Amino acid sequence: AREEVPDANTNEEMIANEGRGWLILTADQVVTQTNPQATIDGSTRILEKPSSVAQAKQFVSSYAVHAPRTVGSCVLTHIPSLIRVSGVDTARINFIPTITGDLVDKLIQDGAPVLACAGGLMVEHPFVKEYIEGIDGTEDSVMGLSKDLVWRLLTEMKSKLAEL
Repeated sequence: AREEVPDANTNEEMIANEGRGWLILTADQVVTQTNPQATIDGSTRILEKPSSVAQAKQFVSSYAVHAPRTVGSCVLTHIPSLIRVSGVDTARINFIPTITGDLVDKLIQDGAPVLACAGGLMVEHPFVKEYIEGIDGTEDSVMGLSKDLVWRLLTEMKSKLAEL
């Protein structure tokens, strides 16, 4: 069971912090994939936001054979002590073999921001969901920030701060 973290919803509550400090959360994520054009086994590439619809279709078509992975990192920093805790979370998205670049056209027609997403897809979109065989990890991790990782880091930070 997770311990509840108190909300600071008002200025008065924030001012009442009484010198306990603040936590700054910084995070980022990349999408990786075994490089289909690699001549060396195990070569991995980072999939940026596609620069064109054609590139988005290439990315998506490759998912039938080479599952993309997300690698997300998170750092919590306590101010003023500068105590820092960090972690990494990964997830693998397994698509069914029939996924093709045609999915990109459907997404664009639906108004989905295909060119604004690393790897060209959003797992939460209903059109994409029908092509997902499974996720090794959690959907929130794939979408950008693992809740489990954040809770683990909050627990670790609480323990470190208790030692002060």
